[in-house]
Amino acid sequence: MKNANAVALGRLGGLQGGPSRARSLSQARRRAIGRRAAAARWQGTLPELLRPLFWQNRIEDISLAKHVDHVVLLVLTNGNGRQVNWLRRRLDDDGIRRWIIERKGRGLTRAQMTRWVSRRATTRWQAGDAYARMWEER
Repeated sequence: MKNANAVALGRLGGLQGGPSRARSLSQARRRAIGRRAAAARWQGTLPELLRPLFWQNRIEDISLAKHVDHVVLLVLTNGNGRQVNWLRRRLDDDGIRRWIIERKGRGLTRAQMTRWVSRRATTRWQAGDAYARMWEER
């Protein structure tokens, strides 16, 4: 059984240690650490969690870095909550929002976009695109 006082002291030290270390590092060093972390997130193949979405491909041949459009589209259109959360951890909500805005929501329904983009924007995009309206009305 853990000592509650020791746990509290450890947590307090942890809360103080991270920000203190960040302040002690130069901006260049913090940037290098961030770049390494970002590269690690984008490497490798997709997790087994996503295998059901890629039934038409060998999941071992697909990586987020090389096939970002394909992965994001499949996860947003067909993914369950755990799969969407995986994508959110990789790209974060701003990254997903940018991806949707760049493509003006093509291939997605309003319901699939509203978490990241306003309903007004999705309506405007679909009003000007017959293909988008077809997706919404299917």
